[in-house]
Amino acid sequence: MPRRQVYGKRSRAIYDPFAAFASPQRMPGSDLQEVQIPNLTEELSRFGFADGESNRDYTSRRRALGERSVNSVVQMRVSVPKERKSRLRAKPKIVVDDEEDTIQKTLESKSCGNHGVKLGATSQGVGQKESDQGSGGNGVDNVPLFVDGHGYNTEDDDHHVGSLLTPMRNISTPAGQETTQYITVPDTPSIAILPGTPPPPDEYSEHCASLLELSSHSMTMFSEWSNQLSSHFSIVKIAEASFGEVYRLSLLEQIAGFSSSDESVFKVIALKPPERALPKDKRKRDATLKKAEHMSKPEDVASEVKLLQRMSIVPGYTNFRDARVVKGRPPPAFAKAFREWNAGQRARRKDLSHFPDPARQASYPDDQLWAVIEMQDAGTDLECLVESGQCSSVWSVWDVFWEVVSSLAKGEEGAEFEHRDLHLGNICVRLPSQVVSDIDTKRKLKFSGLETTIIDYTISRAVMQDDSTAYHDLARDAGLFEGDSTEEYQYDIYRYMRGAVLADNPYAEFSEPVPDKQQAWDQYHPITNLIWLHYVLYKLLEQLDWPSASKPPPRKQKAQHTEWKRANDLEHVLLRVQELLDPGVVCENELRSASDLVGLAIREGWIDVEDVVGEVEEVEETNALVEQLEKLELQADMPLDEVPIEHAEAAEEPIVKPRTRRKR
Repeated sequence: MPRRQVYGKRSRAIYDPFAAFASPQRMPGSDLQEVQIPNLTEELSRFGFADGESNRDYTSRRRALGERSVNSVVQMRVSVPKERKSRLRAKPKIVVDDEEDTIQKTLESKSCGNHGVKLGATSQGVGQKESDQGSGGNGVDNVPLFVDGHGYNTEDDDHHVGSLLTPMRNISTPAGQETTQYITVPDTPSIAILPGTPPPPDEYSEHCASLLELSSHSMTMFSEWSNQLSSHFSIVKIAEASFGEVYRLSLLEQIAGFSSSDESVFKVIALKPPERALPKDKRKRDATLKKAEHMSKPEDVASEVKLLQRMSIVPGYTNFRDARVVKGRPPPAFAKAFREWNAGQRARRKDLSHFPDPARQASYPDDQLWAVIEMQDAGTDLECLVESGQCSSVWSVWDVFWEVVSSLAKGEEGAEFEHRDLHLGNICVRLPSQVVSDIDTKRKLKFSGLETTIIDYTISRAVMQDDSTAYHDLARDAGLFEGDSTEEYQYDIYRYMRGAVLADNPYAEFSEPVPDKQQAWDQYHPITNLIWLHYVLYKLLEQLDWPSASKPPPRKQKAQHTEWKRANDLEHVLLRVQELLDPGVVCENELRSASDLVGLAIREGWIDVEDVVGEVEEVEETNALVEQLEKLELQADMPLDEVPIEHAEAAEEPIVKPRTRRKR
């Protein structure tokens, strides 16, 4: 329970406007002479503080660690009987013998109670105490400092002692008198902190340390960061991922030196709260933990950021720009974008967002943590293009599919990459600036001018440049394999992927995880890329305008007839590839990776080596793929007519419909 507050209770704190110049010996009840304020300047000048001021770093000036102020410390007035005065513990002292030039240090063996150290001046003041007769002294330089039994010599550690106390020099005393000065040290052990040392991280920074190490920014407030963006960009929500929302930033007005290619997309991911920040009340704690079930751990997002950094140098993958951690409730600009996206979904009769409404107070707490990943805008996701009918021609389907295959092959050879979640929403397509009207039938790729980019590596796997492996342990996410495939075929693909990895059989059933393969997800299984390519091709063929279903043009129209014939050739190749990638046979044929599929395509003459590797000299990661392709000793100019596929130019209906997927 919180401490009960008592109103109207008088404080025992004693306010003394001259406390900074008061001696530690001037405590209530002391019979020492009072220090006269008019003489303070003269008293202070005798200790030579000005000598050390020129070398002092003013940027590191602060209160001495463990220092006590009479304005902030409440001290009880206790009258001590005179007969018991001898029982009071004597203060430790340093006796200075100028004639012998030696320093005798006497400290109490017991550590309890307040300790005094005879040294010189503190911010509480300077005082002198006359003691027994002794030899006269001319001065003391660099007296060692003892704090709770630990000594620091100003000669050995000037910087350290300077942060605690200014060394005193030229202490002159009358002949035959001993000079003793004190500083008060608290009961608890003192810890020396070097000047310029950053403050200890709070619980939120510690919780997100793995992410902050990958960012060039410190943790900032969500609202402050949003205000900076809103002054130059419009914020529009464009998609949703499994654990985050994707927003696009577009320029409000043209800025010199800034083009549309510089615009970015942001993936905003809610992070689980730190353990120490959870409410103490059991009911509120349980409610917070339930909300956090669908949030991400900072270390998982850090793994994704590492993958983004790693794959940015491979062609066909998203261009990573930055990552940061923000704190607080979503600001109005993002809440507005959320509402507009939901309205668009409702108008298209699509599912609304599965994330909570950020405008509602109960959706997120005031200290909610977020990871923000910035990437270059790679265009529109393939799912939107398919739904809008902009990717229904055989030319577009061919280009999109083989460009994705090529990108996966480069990732495999360069980083042993597996995407493991390559649905249509994780493939972005940039449309050409000008619509391609005339098809060059002599080409083998890039008929439509579409450019694809693979995005979102939340559960992907790759080898880093330091030979470590970044991956997401799917054994911890059992729910990923429990989706209802009657609603979406994609949920079957996760199970096919698990079966291929753990049992070399996509159709394998698992009532519980296989004990001896619990750590299998950190290993390299490129066949998962083939299983996802099966899904991509299945969805593309599902909405394809079949060339074989159209009536062939007359042979007299040579250009149109040649284009129709070429389109039919591509259709038959795609159907053949679909059979090779069927989950029922993918583990039985010779294809084990996307690289193998590229090799087959080049051997059969479907595509050329130049279509895959592009500018080889500029891409170091594709060297291994180039070597593999060169070993095939292929003829790039192999005519497509040699491909063993039957043609049916006069067919009024498609020869082969997409293969019906196996029902579970």
